[in-house]
Amino acid sequence: MQGNGRWIGLDLSKKTYEMCYFDQKGKVGRSGGETTKGGRAKLYAKLKAEDIVAMEANSLAFVMEKEMRAIGCTVVILNASQLSVIYASTKKTDKEDALKLARLVKIYEKEDLPIVDVPTEKEYYRRKLTKECKTLKDDRTQEINRLHALFLQCGITTMKRSNLQTDANRQKVLPQLFGYEVGQAKRVCERLTLLEAQIKELEQTITKECKADKDIKRLQTIPGVGDKTALAFAAYVGDGKRFNNGDEVANYLGLVPRVDCSGSINRYGHITKKGNRIVRALLYQAAWSIVRSKHGGALKAKYFYMTERGKGKKISITAIARKMAKLMYLIMKNKGEEYKELPAPASRAG
Repeated sequence: MQGNGRWIGLDLSKKTYEMCYFDQKGKVGRSGGETTKGGRAKLYAKLKAEDIVAMEANSLAFVMEKEMRAIGCTVVILNASQLSVIYASTKKTDKEDALKLARLVKIYEKEDLPIVDVPTEKEYYRRKLTKECKTLKDDRTQEINRLHALFLQCGITTMKRSNLQTDANRQKVLPQLFGYEVGQAKRVCERLTLLEAQIKELEQTITKECKADKDIKRLQTIPGVGDKTALAFAAYVGDGKRFNNGDEVANYLGLVPRVDCSGSINRYGHITKKGNRIVRALLYQAAWSIVRSKHGGALKAKYFYMTERGKGKKISITAIARKMAKLMYLIMKNKGEEYKELPAPASRAG
């Protein structure tokens, strides 16, 4: 990257950092310190507006990027999983990583680096909201599984997880338990009650956030796209300006197949799954809701068109999720547009 200052690599750990830099004359300098608030202040005092700083993406890197804006230096946050130059090395130390980060931003231009876009304040809030809701739902699923296991431990093999989804249903079946499992089940149910209350509160916040945003409301004109899917897409894709087209969005979300090229032959494999797992999972859920609905329109028709011609269900549903991602990108990019449904042929409606 072109610059008049130093090219700096920062390797961050939980409590300390290592800094390495190249100056304009090629001289290498090193230093380190603590990542406490005071330690970071000492680091910032050494930086100049002309410096270019590179860090691997993590929670602390995003915090420090915001703090370094005040100095005026250029900060790039890099995707660690794509930095093979570091991880392929046999010599793996914090100091060596800092040196290689500095060398990367010195040699390569910005467009050639695996840069992670820094979210806006609104995007950051929405990402945290989306992640917490997913975490709580995952915790709830684990507690349901624990409760189901208690019935098996009592020899009750006919109990289904679907009978444990609501508090009312749980109270009906709990008397079937006996022994130590009774107390265990009570504690599990108490945790479930708390989790379900917290999930409800977050879902209400998500709904409120969606209703207040015209762009998100336009995303919801696409069949199958509900509050959580629309908010997550807006949180991670944003207004779409950093993408050139829908294919880039699909690639960012890990919804494109791997391609192995050998001579003139291209072999397509499973999807890469390298992108954002939260949005990808929600898009899959949305795609399945379209396929199972009575009025899925052209998207549902495309799914059955593919399956009727021998494509597997996984490949077909991935194609629908990918199509939805592209449609959502176009709606976010083209302000004021909404999804316009095309009538599906009766023979393909499922």
